Amino acid sequence: MATENWDQVVEDFQDSPTLDAWRGYMKEVYCRLTRRWFETAPPGRRLKTDLFEEAICLQHPMAEFPAGSLGMDGSISVVARAKDNLEDSIGYRLLVGDLRQSPIRAGALSSILSGSSLDHFETEEELASGLAEVSAGLAPGGILVLTLDNPQNPLIWIRNHLPYRWLNRVGLVPYFVGMTWSRGEAQRQLEKLGLEVTAESAIAHAPRAPAIWLDSLTRRWGGDRLRGLLLRTYLAFECLESLPTRYLTGYYVAMRARKPSGRQA
Repeated sequence: MATENWDQVVEDFQDSPTLDAWRGYMKEVYCRLTRRWFETAPPGRRLKTDLFEEAICLQHPMAEFPAGSLGMDGSISVVARAKDNLEDSIGYRLLVGDLRQSPIRAGALSSILSGSSLDHFETEEELASGLAEVSAGLAPGGILVLTLDNPQNPLIWIRNHLPYRWLNRVGLVPYFVGMTWSRGEAQRQLEKLGLEVTAESAIAHAPRAPAIWLDSLTRRWGGDRLRGLLLRTYLAFECLESLPTRYLTGYYVAMRARKPSGRQA
């Protein structure tokens, strides 16, 4: 998606109602994932590969990142707004950069969260190029947590086979969604880059459209207590991650990949 389009998307989100319960839910989903999968990551600098959540709200995964972490986005407007929201955070550095041509020095990072960042490109070649660039930033022993739109989820499958312009016009898809991979293909691509896939799952099981609609209603007529109830309800759906059907209900496929140490490589 072109940078200027993301600039407009961020502007539109600034003018739309704040979805506190939904944003809190997505933050907690990603924070739970990173707490679990970064637990054994080596010490060092962490990167988040997009700053959209940080730009549009105060509930975002970087809230739990260690001091000195990096954030990167291709949009100057997104980075500028994220900087305003993170101004009180300790030691974060925010960069403007294209994931297909990452400015991060090879081997400079101990851990990376790429949360549905790479599935906004139009072609599979761009998706593969972005993954290769992101992975190159990992130091030996470093951990990549990657999430992509889950094509096994029937709602995602239907969305991806309908015209974007129509979906955008009726408000179901506020921004462009591009290529994605199944979990099997994502694993093959990671292994092709020399990474070892150590865990995989599906996350974000709350039905997106009804959840956002309910959040909008509570914004108009509800209070903090009702929004807190909504948040707990959304999070209750994450119990579906433990079931064999998780790849049918999760909106994102999640992979944990480790870059082998020097000897193993």
